[in-house]
Amino acid sequence: MFCFPLSANLLEDYWKAVQNTKEKFEISDHSPKRFSFRLGGEIPGILHKESLNHEVFWFCQKYLDKYHTNYPYPRFKEDIRSHLTDLYGDPAQNFLSGKLSFSCFSGWKEGSSLLKLSFFLNEEEFFPYRWDYYDSKGQLFLTEEDETKNGKKDSFTYYSQSGCPKEITKDKNDFGAMDEWWYFKNCQLVRVEYDSNENGFRERICHYENGKESYCEGVGEKEEREAIELESHQKFTEALKAYRKSLKEYKKEVSNGTSRTCSLLKKIANIEYNERDFVSFTKTLDEFFSYRACESDSLDVLIYKSYYYLYVIGDYKTAKDSYQKTAEIYRKTHGEISPEILMNLAYSQFMDKDPNSCLASLEKLNSRRLTAYPRFFLFYYRGSCEMSLGRYEDAYTNLKRAQILGGEREFLPVVYYKLGRASFATNREQEGNLWTHQALLYDFDLMEQMDSDPFFERFFESPNGKTHKRKYYLNKQKKQ
Repeated sequence: MFCFPLSANLLEDYWKAVQNTKEKFEISDHSPKRFSFRLGGEIPGILHKESLNHEVFWFCQKYLDKYHTNYPYPRFKEDIRSHLTDLYGDPAQNFLSGKLSFSCFSGWKEGSSLLKLSFFLNEEEFFPYRWDYYDSKGQLFLTEEDETKNGKKDSFTYYSQSGCPKEITKDKNDFGAMDEWWYFKNCQLVRVEYDSNENGFRERICHYENGKESYCEGVGEKEEREAIELESHQKFTEALKAYRKSLKEYKKEVSNGTSRTCSLLKKIANIEYNERDFVSFTKTLDEFFSYRACESDSLDVLIYKSYYYLYVIGDYKTAKDSYQKTAEIYRKTHGEISPEILMNLAYSQFMDKDPNSCLASLEKLNSRRLTAYPRFFLFYYRGSCEMSLGRYEDAYTNLKRAQILGGEREFLPVVYYKLGRASFATNREQEGNLWTHQALLYDFDLMEQMDSDPFFERFFESPNGKTHKRKYYLNKQKKQ
């Protein structure tokens, strides 16, 4: 683990999360709650990755020692170095790359078993969500998992001697008993059986070939197969009717919401959205989100919903709330941040006149992780939100970064317009004249916004500005 200094605000949140996790699990030591050491009244602006990696490693050892006493942990320098190099890697770098999880490892001794325990970041604390058990030969024999990340183990994978899964049992409806059974042969999934209402009757059995679902038997399956066939031939109205009939038949047998209920509702919502039947689409969404079981399967639907409210009807408040939930569920499900979702969240916050929240969302993104296209939007949204707060110097810097990266042609006039505004606000008059001139060359209709904005007053007093203004209003009169 190398020692690289980084801006404290990038890693301090993770440092604090580790300290909060110690409090949660009653693990005490002398590490500071915040990574801030006052020297002569000043707080250093750097936090070394090595420091955070050290915190993660020692938290793991103390957690294992307290909650898994039957597993040893490394105590000698040589064993510790081996663990750090071979098993832990660089957790801090993973955090910076957007991965919000880390794994702990018990000690490794000749003839002893090994436990790998994985934690994910939920708000401001880390929680365990996966336990991998290895025998004394290093063979994985059992995985326990909290798939829904609600604090309960709900998935159990048993492995054969070859290391392949042989059976998985799941409690998907969170009722406390197993309701799904996954069976494997030669490392390949061959069958999944469902008893979602836990009445002893397997209402659905799906068969697999080469890891892909081949066909299912059970309640509502005939209607769903018909719907899939109709959809493949683009007969969407008929497919929609067949999906709804399948859902109706299934709900007769299983009244509580299950993963299959969610799956059918997703397929219905998908057709309604693509066919622009937004009245039915919103009703389907309401039913989808009324089932708790759908939360773990809701990413696609939430993305549809968020996009609809943000870009189709312009309901920015609803879009903001929807993207917030989407970002949280993506983080829970994948253990990392989605730049695309966070970018849309920031845009909805900006459009809802909430620039502070916009900047807080963008702060979670590491620009070095992004390609040029999303990096353009990162700097463009950041500059726009800073401008809303009157932070014109920062806005100029970020809008200039966006301009250098370049975006789609349709965004360039607005970038030039905002650069002109930020330039005049920071007494860069020559640059302001240049950017404003460029903005009007691309989009003459920006004139009315500029004409009523006091920042552009000096520009319109110049000969170039007067010429632009005269041309615009003459053209407007001709059109009228």
